[in-house]
Amino acid sequence: MDKKRIVIPGELLSDDPAMSGSGTYISGGKVYASVCGLLAQKGKFSVHPLSGPYMPKKNDLIIGYVTVVTSSNWIFDINCPYEGLLHVTEYPERVPAEEMTKHFNLGDTVLLKVTDVNSEMKIELTYKDPVCKKLTRGRLFEVLYSKVSRIIGRSGAMISMLKAKTGCDVFVGGNGRIWMNGDSFDMDILMKALKKIEADARLPGLTDLTAAFINEQYESAGRKAHDAAKQKPAEPKKQTDLKSETKLEARPDTKSVPRKKRTDAVPASNAPVIESSDAELRSLPRIKRKSAAEFEKESEKESGLIPAVGKYVVVGHSVEDAAVGSDFLPNESTAPAGSDVKKKPAARPRLTQPEACKQGNCTCFKSIFFIHPPVRGSSKSDR
Repeated sequence: MDKKRIVIPGELLSDDPAMSGSGTYISGGKVYASVCGLLAQKGKFSVHPLSGPYMPKKNDLIIGYVTVVTSSNWIFDINCPYEGLLHVTEYPERVPAEEMTKHFNLGDTVLLKVTDVNSEMKIELTYKDPVCKKLTRGRLFEVLYSKVSRIIGRSGAMISMLKAKTGCDVFVGGNGRIWMNGDSFDMDILMKALKKIEADARLPGLTDLTAAFINEQYESAGRKAHDAAKQKPAEPKKQTDLKSETKLEARPDTKSVPRKKRTDAVPASNAPVIESSDAELRSLPRIKRKSAAEFEKESEKESGLIPAVGKYVVVGHSVEDAAVGSDFLPNESTAPAGSDVKKKPAARPRLTQPEACKQGNCTCFKSIFFIHPPVRGSSKSDR
């Protein structure tokens, strides 16, 4: 069976009921055509009528006129034998009954979406979809419902060409109403092109024929199509002769410095490579690790610093200004426990500058004198 051909009502299309699409009906477990039109198969069999009124389907985007306003509904003419109903709950905002006409009044043109169509042909609409809007500018043009797919074209090729040639904003409603907005002269040419598409819908190569027609309309008016006006002529490339080019002369007061060559290669090393086995590595003497107490004793002997009595040291600008904190007392001023002897506040001891610092042979900073408290134990918590 051919996938693209004209069928008549009652013609058998398939023996599988699951292949039934729009423009078909099922009888006795078989699929038949319900209208006269062009047969198409995209997963299922569907028949696009050659003529006839628009029959809405769910999720169709349509353009309608307001005909009746009630306390809770707007009724639209959607170019169909049946009317569309927009309930107040399908509006994005809460609308009181007395403000119904402030949003949509009689004769307003609105872009809507079909949400449901029941068996009694009750068509419910919505205005909550982001695409929906109120059309206040531009023009409306009506074509036969059966020509809508031809105006859109395969993968939107026809409608994209119309927008590019005329520079107009165009929206094709599923119910055969087309909205356009742009310059009046451009919209006149667009309407002529739509009439040509509707008349020559069965001709092959209609997109190229319509593009040529639009170009002729602009040329007859002494103008260019919008897509041709945006294209800039390509500038020819200039051919330069390397021999004729003059070299830049160096200034007399400047000297040219030769640039050094950069090399990313690593210079080869002349050092001999020593290879040793695991046994030789194990035989090497191991370094003994020193404890914290031994490390502190050696550091005190080497530095020759005076160990601090308290826990911290006040650091001054010089060694002579450094003093032990006032909250620590010398051992001789401490009274035994339970005695009546009053503790005398001891004078704050001054740290004397070591002989190494006086002679200038000290390696520490002379402006700051750091003294660390002695380590009582080797555990980390006592440090």
